[in-house]
Amino acid sequence: MNGPRTHSSGSSSHKILVAGAGIAGLSAAFRLQRAGYDVSVLESASHVGGRMWTEEAEGYRIDTGAAMLPDSYHQMRRLIHDAGLTQEVRPSGNVYGFLRDGRIHRFGKRLPLRLLTTRLLSARSKVRLLRLAADTRRLSDRLSFRDLTTVPEADESCIAYTDRRLNQELFDYLIEPLSTNYYFAPPDELSMTHVYLAAGSALGTGYFNSPDGVAFLPRGLARHLDVRHRTKVLSVEESGNTVVVTYTDHAGGEHRETVAACVIAVPGPQAAGLWPAMPAPMRSYLSRLRYSTCLHVSFGLSARPREPAMWIFVPRREHPGGLGLCLDHNRAPGRAPDGKGLITLYWPTHTSEKLYDLPDPEVTARALRDLDRLNLFPGLAQRIEMTRVSRCRPCVPLTHPGSIAELNDGLRSLDRSSRIVLAGDYFSFGSTNAALTSGEIAASRLTVTLEAQQPNRPG
Repeated sequence: MNGPRTHSSGSSSHKILVAGAGIAGLSAAFRLQRAGYDVSVLESASHVGGRMWTEEAEGYRIDTGAAMLPDSYHQMRRLIHDAGLTQEVRPSGNVYGFLRDGRIHRFGKRLPLRLLTTRLLSARSKVRLLRLAADTRRLSDRLSFRDLTTVPEADESCIAYTDRRLNQELFDYLIEPLSTNYYFAPPDELSMTHVYLAAGSALGTGYFNSPDGVAFLPRGLARHLDVRHRTKVLSVEESGNTVVVTYTDHAGGEHRETVAACVIAVPGPQAAGLWPAMPAPMRSYLSRLRYSTCLHVSFGLSARPREPAMWIFVPRREHPGGLGLCLDHNRAPGRAPDGKGLITLYWPTHTSEKLYDLPDPEVTARALRDLDRLNLFPGLAQRIEMTRVSRCRPCVPLTHPGSIAELNDGLRSLDRSSRIVLAGDYFSFGSTNAALTSGEIAASRLTVTLEAQQPNRPG
């Protein structure tokens, strides 16, 4: 039996490999290439983008993972500009709806004023909500997509925070639906990170998107890069001033390539398995990292419902387990043909896991029953002309109480001069912008390391 092919890159002192062509890996590769390095991205799938992807079906565009791009994603907007993709971006919907007692309570960019007048919450709860606003404002200077360890207060559980600062009504109609729709997990299992993210960066702000779907960004970055599809990285090992990356190519052949450095940009638990010498505290953090699972069903409609919201939060009080409804034609341009509608039902992790392996027709039937039970769109079934089931596993990294302390231990254990660096959505709030930012940080750190050790790098 033949062993792996061993080879060095033509200019191995300036060659960098990136494991993973999700948005973290692509942003790292783009920045490193702009800095003058010879970069290749190794991706096990047949397309780039990972969870930031868009599928097309019968004239509809379905974002299979990431969907919402708030204006607070400043790092993403800068990368879009630098990659020459600004012309592909448009303002998008910004109206949320929260369901209570069968009625949708809507909020847009004028969120503070609407919170004062809404019937979603009682007067007592509105007063208590000021505490969350004050806490978020107090933390705002440290709320960052770069590093979650700067906000240790966010390690508190949602339950404990609610008991200390809010009340049951706010838990039922704000904290719980935010958890179900942002992290696809119940707040009983989570820390406050996602609530602070929503309060500080997502609710009451504007949004942007592309008519071509969220995949416009990974596709646009990939056009600048050498991406090897159906290439699976097996291990990454540092040896002196080089890194040896072992991988299988699209034909199944095994290779060992010696390069200057490597960015590992795959989901946390996978990253722990690729780097044998990863420091123990970081390995412990990544190995224990849990991700949500999201199963969602999209329905193309022959006519659009009159509902103006782009997203409707459905709490457990309104539907067992809770769920989310996205009116994609309101959320972003280009998702449905003119005059037609696109609605997607999102289940949280516990429901998604129960249904995940069922055939698509059974999953679709369950989605229709749930929509019928909510009775928000009478006659919807008669307008369906396209159906698509999407499965996302892993979806979003879950931050439980204690996660920030574990992350801090992991980060402190890393050697900042190492030629192996990590990038992913597990360093901050689980989001595409956090993943992208981590990729840019990884590129910056590698540039500093390599310039210090190889000052005559070509420009």
